[in-house]
This record gives sequence, structure tokens and C-alpha cells, in this order.
Amino acid sequence: MSNKTPYPYGNTVVVRIGGKEHKDWQSYDIDSDFLIPADAFNFETGLAMAQTSVEDYSGDQCEVVINDQVVMTGIIGNQVKTVSKGNRQITLSGRDLAGLLVDCSAPQINVKGMTVLAAAKKLAAGWTQIKSVVLKSEKNPTLDKIDIEPGETVWQALTKVANSVGLHPWFEPNGTLVIGGPDYSSKPVATLCHSRTDTRHNIQSIQVEHDTESRFSEVTFLGQSHGRAGNSSKHDLKWVYKDPTMTLHKPKTVVVSDAENLDALQKQAKKMLSDWKLDGFTLTITVPDHKTQDGVLWQPGQRVHVIDEEEGIDAIFFLMGRRFMLSRYDGTTTELRLKEDGVWVPDAYAEKSEKARKRKGKKKGVTNKAKTSKSKKAPTELATI
Repeated sequence: MSNKTPYPYGNTVVVRIGGKEHKDWQSYDIDSDFLIPADAFNFETGLAMAQTSVEDYSGDQCEVVINDQVVMTGIIGNQVKTVSKGNRQITLSGRDLAGLLVDCSAPQINVKGMTVLAAAKKLAAGWTQIKSVVLKSEKNPTLDKIDIEPGETVWQALTKVANSVGLHPWFEPNGTLVIGGPDYSSKPVATLCHSRTDTRHNIQSIQVEHDTESRFSEVTFLGQSHGRAGNSSKHDLKWVYKDPTMTLHKPKTVVVSDAENLDALQKQAKKMLSDWKLDGFTLTITVPDHKTQDGVLWQPGQRVHVIDEEEGIDAIFFLMGRRFMLSRYDGTTTELRLKEDGVWVPDAYAEKSEKARKRKGKKKGVTNKAKTSKSKKAPTELATI
């Protein structure tokens, strides 16, 4: 990240509200992540001592723009003006348009026979702020009966509908609602290197996390297809998955309520399994600035080459989430949350995700304990500080 431009790296960060642009922030936090239902932002700046009143922007739609590129479209949910001796500040915070769907109850509609895209459009139809709903997947499957329970939020219903066919919902920075998954075909936008000797070193901090709490040695998925005349004997569905990389005995049984047949059961099961596998390994990297070395803003969905000499990591990872931050203490930084490539929502573009998973790399995901346990190399002891 050899950016020779001094702090604050020449970035222009603007919040557009009703045609007006607000900038010159003292601090901000702009977080976007595929795995978090609603992306969030928080901005803080000082007010002139002579300014006695501030327009109320709560409930207004806004755009967060960095270097003339929209990075989030959302709603200002909270506005706070603070006045104290010698200090006047205003704070604006809110979420992207998914926040509306997270808060509001879903309409009671029957999605049976609809395509997944048509169902998503139907569920989001009540919000004029959502200008477009698109599909990012090779297929647009037709849905069987899916129960939308009273009291469920729109986001819960959308997630249920998308997950039933192995897909996922999210919002693009411009406010477009997407149903689908990544195609894993884009080239890495950068190489991030953590090394004591390599001149490419460009990481402020790196955290390598291994987690087995959401992983299981054997999972039994049980489903019950919806009853049909003359076909009542085909209600019971069962599929068992065994994780060869998990040596710890952790069996689990999951009941899938909406499954038309074994194929539908497996699609939902594979979506759960991929999500659990994602939990097993996370790289969290903090870098200076908000851009890559080539001047590209960091954005979820990008692919990144990571080298960590200490851990022996040398592989391509999927950027699941990123967080732009400005503070008096740390200056301008970006937190990147990276996951194993080709694992999240693999059914959207099956061949491309499989190719990404098979791509060669060192320590590119969860540890295969079954493989490492056969190694004759003695385990490394933890050093005492």
C-alpha cells in the first residue's frame, strides 16, 4: 500500500442529503459486510460557534461518496447535536437500505410458483427507495411453498426465500437489491504482505482466527416435503454430511422446514455448511488509506492475494467485509475481513466457485486436522512472553 500521499491520502468523503453535500468530518466509520444484514455508517464533525440550529436530517435518504464514488446508499436513522463549553458537534448515523427491510414486517404473500427474483421484487415492492432488484446467479429457480410467518421481517423472508435455492440477498452501494452470489472470476485487486524482510510489506495489523464452534464432524439434515395428493409417502427426507477435515467429534441434526425434495434439501444444507465453514477461518487485516495501491476503493466482493510469512499463508481470499475509518488517533485506515475463496454461496456460479476452491494456495482456509494429524512434524509450542 505504498501510498506516498500524506495523510489523509487525498480522499474526499461526502454525505449527500437532498442535493446538499456535507464533508470535512472529524471522524467516521463506514462498515459494509455481506454477512451483516444492514451496513452502517457514523459521521461526526464540529459546528461553528455561531451556528445555533441544525436542520433535522433523520429519516432522510443519503449517499456516502468517497472520491466521487458512491460506497453506500442509506437512511439517516439518528442525528445528535451536542453543545458543551467550547465545543459544538453533530453526529449522523444510519444504515443502508437493508435497514428498512430489517425493521419492517414482511407482507403475507404466497411465493409458491414464483421465481426467486420475482418473489424478491414482490417482497421489496413497498419501498420506493429500492429502485432495482436484480439476480446474480446462473439460474433463476422456481420456488416451492415457503411459509412466511406473521411477524417475520422482510429481510428474514428474503433470506429464507434466497437460501431455499442456495442464494443470498444483499444491497449494492447504489441501493440495488441483489439476490445471488459472487462469481469468483475477478482478478485480485491487490497483494497484501506481512513480512519482516519483504519490501512489499504493506499491512498495519493482521489477525488470523481459527474457530470450530460452528463446525461439526457430521451433520444430519432432515426435511419434510409438502404433502401432495397421491404422494403422501414421500414426506421424509434425509441427507448426511461428514466433514473429513474435522477430527473433533461434534455431531448435529438440523431440521429443514421447507424442502420440496432431496435436491431442495441439499441446496439449503449446502448453504448452511458453507456458512459454517466460513466461520472456521477469518483474516482481519488493517491497512492505511481506503484504496489499493492502484487507487481502487476497497469493496466487499473483491478478491485479494494475501502473504503472511509468519503463518505460511500465500493464497487468494474473498473480501467479505470492509470498514472505512477516520479517527484522531489512527488517522485514515481500512479494516478488511477476508474469508476462504469460493466457499460463500457456491451454487450461484457453481463451476467458478469450484475452480476458486481448487486453486492452489498455502493455508487458504480451515485447517484439515485429519491431514495435519498424520504429519510426522512435531507441533510448535506456544512461546511464553
